[in-house]
Amino acid sequence: MNEVILSPKNKVAGQVLLPSSKSYAQRAIALAGLSQTEVTIRRLVESDDCIAAQNIIRELGAQFVRKGDDLLLNKGIDLNTAQYLSIHCGESGLSTRLFSAFSLLYIQPFTIHGEGSITERTMEMVIEGLTEFGKKVESNENKLPLIISGKSHQCEVTIDGSISSQFLTGLLIVAPFLKSDTVIHVKYLKSKPYIAMTLDLLAYFGLEWSNENYEKFIVKGNQKVKNNIDYTVEGDWSAASFYVVAGAIGGKLRLKGLAKETRQGDVAILNAVQQAGANIKWDNGDLIVEKDTLNPIQFDATECPDLFPPLVVLAAHAKGASVIEGVQRLKHKESDRALTLQKECAKVGIQIEIQEDKMIVHGRGRVEVDKKVVFSSHNDHRIAMAMSLFSIGAKVEIKISDAMAVNKSYPDFYKDFLTL
Repeated sequence: MNEVILSPKNKVAGQVLLPSSKSYAQRAIALAGLSQTEVTIRRLVESDDCIAAQNIIRELGAQFVRKGDDLLLNKGIDLNTAQYLSIHCGESGLSTRLFSAFSLLYIQPFTIHGEGSITERTMEMVIEGLTEFGKKVESNENKLPLIISGKSHQCEVTIDGSISSQFLTGLLIVAPFLKSDTVIHVKYLKSKPYIAMTLDLLAYFGLEWSNENYEKFIVKGNQKVKNNIDYTVEGDWSAASFYVVAGAIGGKLRLKGLAKETRQGDVAILNAVQQAGANIKWDNGDLIVEKDTLNPIQFDATECPDLFPPLVVLAAHAKGASVIEGVQRLKHKESDRALTLQKECAKVGIQIEIQEDKMIVHGRGRVEVDKKVVFSSHNDHRIAMAMSLFSIGAKVEIKISDAMAVNKSYPDFYKDFLTL
C-alpha cells in the first residue's frame, strides 16, 4: 500500500549522507548523451527523474552501463538516424522540457510522451520556443504529447523564461551541437541559479558560450565534448533543505555530501533558517544544523520555488506570521503547491493565507500533533517530505498517503529519516 506511518520523534539527532543532485544529474546525462567520447558520471542517484533521463538517451541511441552509483557511457546518441523518434519522459518536468530541445537536432518527426502530473502541465513555453526556431509543434491543447516536425531555419530566437527555465536549459545544452551559431534572447527569466548550473556543466564538458546578464546567450555551433569526461554529481540541496529544517525545528543534525560553494539555488535554505534563529556551521566539510529559538521569517523564494514546502514547515514552528514571496512559481509544479500546502497544514492547525504573490504562514511556535492525521502528498515528492517533518514533536503517529512520490527525487528519504 502506498502509505507510510511515521512514529513521533521528541527530537532529531544523528547524521545523513545526502543523495546527489537530480538537477545536476539530469543535465549531465543529457550532455553525456551528446558526447562522442567516453563519459563517466559518478554518484548518480537512482531516482525516477534520473531513470527517465537515462531511458531517453537510450531511446535516442546512446549506449551505457550502470555500475553501482556510476554511469559509464561508451556511445552517444545517433544524430544521423533516419528513423522516427519518440521519447518518454515519465513524470519529469525537467527531462520533458530539456529533451524537447533535442528535436532541433533532427529533421524527422520527434514525439514527446509523459505520464501522471506532467501531462497536465503546460508546455506553452516549449511550443513557442520551438516554433521560433521554425519547427511545427502539434499538442494536446498545449500539453503532452507533443509531435515536433519540420526543419530549423532560425538561429536567433527570443524565448519567455517566466514560467520555467527548463526549456532554456535544454536549448543551451543542444545549441553547441547545432550546425550554426545560436543566439538566444530571454525575457522575464526566473530561476537563474538553475541556468547557472547548466552553464557550469557546459564548461565542465568543454563547451563554449557567452552570457550577457542572463538576457542574451551566444553559443557556437559544431562543438564537441572534450575527451574522457569524469564527473561526480554533488549533493542535492533540494533534498538537504528538509533535513536543514528538521534540525532547525527539532534537534541537531550533521549533513554530509553537500558542497558549500554551489550553484544550486536551494542552498538559500541556510539563509532562511539563520534568519529564523537556528544555528549552522561547517565542520570538516559537513553541515551541522542545530535548533535554537525560532522567529518568523520574511523570505523571497521566487528564484528557488522548490523551497516552499520546507519553508512552510519552518514557519509553522515559529511563533508569529512569516511571509514567503514567489507564490506564482508554484502553479506549474507536481501539484499547485500553494493550495496543497494550505490544505495539508490546516490538518495540524496551521493557517496559511495566499495574497497574490505572497504566502503568509501563521506559526504557532510549537506544532504538537496530538491526534492521528493523514497527510496526502498529492503525488508530490516535496509535499510528502515536508509533511513528514510534522512527526518531529508529535504525540501520536502520522500517516502519509501516496508516500512513494518521494521516488521521483529521493527514493531513500524515509529510510534515512527514520534513522534520526
